[in-house]
Amino acid sequence: MKYKKIILFFCIILPLSILLRTFQLFFTVETNTGFFKSEYETAGFYLLILIIAVCASLAIICFTGHRNPENPPKINPLISFASVFAVLGIAAGAYDARITPVTMPWQIALLTVSGILAAVYFLLYAISGFIDLKLSPLLSVLPSVYFIMKIICSFTAISSLALISDNILILSALCVMLLFFLSFGKLYNGIDTERNFRKLMASGLVSTVLCFTQSIPHIIINLTTHNGYLHTSNADNFSVLSFGIFIAVFTFSHFSAKNVRVVRSHRASETADEGFCSE
Repeated sequence: MKYKKIILFFCIILPLSILLRTFQLFFTVETNTGFFKSEYETAGFYLLILIIAVCASLAIICFTGHRNPENPPKINPLISFASVFAVLGIAAGAYDARITPVTMPWQIALLTVSGILAAVYFLLYAISGFIDLKLSPLLSVLPSVYFIMKIICSFTAISSLALISDNILILSALCVMLLFFLSFGKLYNGIDTERNFRKLMASGLVSTVLCFTQSIPHIIINLTTHNGYLHTSNADNFSVLSFGIFIAVFTFSHFSAKNVRVVRSHRASETADEGFCSE
């Protein structure tokens, strides 16, 4: 499928998912407990399934795309500022780390260390957009390590609690973000160049939808109810939103027509050089 049609579908899915989640929080979820209201339990369940279904359909459509820039985008000021948001997201996540009696000390220690390393990477990544700073491609695996520990700690903490829609969406967002940063690391290390671009597009766009769907309705309901819904904290949702912003900016920059033209012109120049040398 053409890239423009995929983006059109994304532009429909994103506001639809945010609207469905907002409707779900306001009308089907009990503010005090986070569970679905007994009279609207079926409606709340179907809304959650619908959100997951539209995200799955978006992922499937992304795998039909053919735009493959192969090389990472040039880091521009917009990507740099988005990278700073990622640093703030890690800081917010550390401020509101889900630590419970069932969380192991080694999990907390590894989450802290990986968070610091990932934050330093994103900070250097942001700086490289303004100065000539070349980062080792191996450093691009640090965000994946952080999200592996983030998922482990979040799942461990949630496993001792009742499962509500917030926890399902946050865990889903974390898992898809991990898939995105795995593809992100492969891109910078030149791994799986034939298929990775589809994985990057699918995980990037779905991550954006899930991050925005979880965080924005949460912010709306807390603004209208004076922080009356805190089953997931404001800091945790800010962290999810921050990474959603970075992933969205990077994904659209990577698959932009400008980046594709740069790659094609680079290939054309290489072909011309080879022809000249052969002569």
